[in-house]
Amino acid sequence: SLAALRVIAVNFPKFGDGRGYSIARLLRERYGYKGELRAVGEVARDNLYFMAQCGFDAFLLRDGEDAQEALAAFGDFSELYQASTAQPQPLFRRRLAK
Repeated sequence: SLAALRVIAVNFPKFGDGRGYSIARLLRERYGYKGELRAVGEVARDNLYFMAQCGFDAFLLRDGEDAQEALAAFGDFSELYQASTAQPQPLFRRRLAK
């Protein structure tokens, strides 16, 4: 069972390959996986914020990426428009609730 796994690594074989995002959402939302979800492969700073919104909580950056610079990616956006694992309500619903 998934609960027995402490870490699941999802490979991103190419920069533009988005299948890993779907895999992360399924693991978190449909299957309720609570362990570490690690993005590996072609993981760049530009992807980190979006990967985190899909449920990734660990990242193995590709060669040549600066880890300190990559950390800044988590502050790139101040508000989420779409629903995510981090914020299940889309922005329009959050605004209507106010």
